[in-house]
Amino acid sequence: MTTKHFEDFAEGFCHEYRVPGLDAEQIKAFAALYDPQRFHLDEEAAAKTHFGGLVASGFQTQMLCFVPFCREVLNHSAAVGAPGLDSVRWLRPWYPGEDLDVRVQLAGRRPSSKRNDRGYLSFQLSADADGKPTLTMDWTVIMLTRESA
Repeated sequence: MTTKHFEDFAEGFCHEYRVPGLDAEQIKAFAALYDPQRFHLDEEAAAKTHFGGLVASGFQTQMLCFVPFCREVLNHSAAVGAPGLDSVRWLRPWYPGEDLDVRVQLAGRRPSSKRNDRGYLSFQLSADADGKPTLTMDWTVIMLTRESA
């Protein structure tokens, strides 16, 4: 596969995919390691919360929505990192069995003002479960230009 550089990400770039729903055991296993709160670990306790049942950690949701973009786009590009996330919003809980439809769009691009071998690509991710907005995330990727190769 050809490596994509800064110049290859044109206005209108969009990448879409589906993240399969999780089962209760997957949610609990992640929570036990990284986000051990009752509504991620215990169905009975979760049922008594405002969620009404077990829900995935927002961090798990974010990670699982990012992984396909990383594997399918960034791993085949000249990305050299990111200066950070601009925003993450967990708009609603992700319940067991719900698939997430994910869309990542290029929101902006600009060449570096200090180095001519790279530019900055701003991406917006949105994930919906059954048409209900569940997650949004905005971040910037540093991408090398073809001249740098």
